[in-house]
Amino acid sequence: MLAAETILLPNGYKWPVFVGGAGPLLVWLHGVRRVDAGDPLLEALARRFRIVAPLAPGFAEAADLDAFDTIHDIAFGYDDLLLALREPVALLAGHSTGAMFAAEAAAHAPDRADRLALIAPIGLWSEAHPVADLFIAPGAEIDRLLWRDEAAADRFNARQQPASDADALIGSARDLRAAAKFLWPIPDRGLRKRLRRIRAPTMIVFGLKDKVVPPHYADEFAREMPKAKIVRMEEAGHMAPYEQIEETAALLLRFAGR
Repeated sequence: MLAAETILLPNGYKWPVFVGGAGPLLVWLHGVRRVDAGDPLLEALARRFRIVAPLAPGFAEAADLDAFDTIHDIAFGYDDLLLALREPVALLAGHSTGAMFAAEAAAHAPDRADRLALIAPIGLWSEAHPVADLFIAPGAEIDRLLWRDEAAADRFNARQQPASDADALIGSARDLRAAAKFLWPIPDRGLRKRLRRIRAPTMIVFGLKDKVVPPHYADEFAREMPKAKIVRMEEAGHMAPYEQIEETAALLLRFAGR
């Protein structure tokens, strides 16, 4: 199990994080589904890394979003967090919206992390390949879009154990509201223009069954980045890290030279 902590930034922002493991530092930025103390992917990675996994602004308290008006605020906020850790970042990894934030952080401060991993990254937009709009989808439809593996979805949802169905709906709505600030109406905040600034070797991972972000975007991300390679997971959807946990952990370990 990971431990919950709070990191105080110089501007007074109190950032909730989950920490665990030992070794080189891996910072994990979660996606539209939150991270928690029992996250199975991070428990697997904690065998070889020291893990720091922050909760994205708005996922703990809705008012936390007030500290971040633009995508630049969130990028520099994550950079402040990385600086507050006071140790080299061996791997900055993100999933979905977290991958977008990781890419933005790496573009704003290119020397902060040794390596970068983007799994099912959101952040680019093409009219020919529209990203799914999770914010207008009915509740039951959201899981259908996110997951290819229903059993993995059931395990993930059961692990977080909301007190009631009402609590689950409230929590999901809060998390989507937090993500929507930077994704709606379209998830394009100019990241394409900044990707060239990323100097860290980067691994871009896409599930070929992703119904949220078309796998076509793997090539669009890589085209703009000087040191990017693409890994495609044949049978994974948007929630690839939690549908194929051991495979994802192995990819990250190999990429980081662990």
